[in-house]
Amino acid sequence: MAGSKRREGGFREGVRHLLPWAPTVVGVGALLFMLLVTMFRLSPAERDDDTALGPVLPPPAPRETVVVTPSPAGPRPSSPAARSAHSRRPVIWSPSSATPAPRSTTPAPRPTTTRAPAAAVTGRYGVVGTYDTEFIGEVAISNATGEPRDWTVTLRFPDNVGDLRTSWVESAPQATLSRSGDSFVWRSGVPVGAGSTVVLRFQFARTGTGDRPAACTVNTSRCT
Repeated sequence: MAGSKRREGGFREGVRHLLPWAPTVVGVGALLFMLLVTMFRLSPAERDDDTALGPVLPPPAPRETVVVTPSPAGPRPSSPAARSAHSRRPVIWSPSSATPAPRSTTPAPRPTTTRAPAAAVTGRYGVVGTYDTEFIGEVAISNATGEPRDWTVTLRFPDNVGDLRTSWVESAPQATLSRSGDSFVWRSGVPVGAGSTVVLRFQFARTGTGDRPAACTVNTSRCT
């Protein structure tokens, strides 16, 4: 009996010590209860739908429409295939766009031909007489200008013509004779008069036939 009284007295003493904390414990318990009720009020289907939907994204911005205006010369192909296709486009010819050029009524100028001036002093070769071993030839020197002109006669013969026997100028002062290689050169003693002719004659030894010179010039003109 004494032991049960001691246990009952101890229990009462403990309850008295806990009474000041009773409101706190009750408040905490009420908060926990309200939290659990709030959590379980959401059904599993609602929680799954919210999880599946995820965050709501804003709608995409509209694309900007770009309008390209071709240039007057036409678009340029940017690739080899495009350039090839562009080059194969047919060309349409329009008669109105191709106006023929007017024909010129002015006759084209005729080309002018420049003639070389006639030689002032000319010569003509001839043979006066021919013999078995020699011949006599001449060069007639003519001046077609209006003033006296000096002259130079150059003769070269083939191999069948040998030494010069003699030479003279008919009815005029004699010329000066010289040799230049195989050529004989006569220079006038006095000029030939305007519109006049003088004759240079010469006698050569000869072997066989043939009395024509290989070359004959008077000043810069070839003998006729």
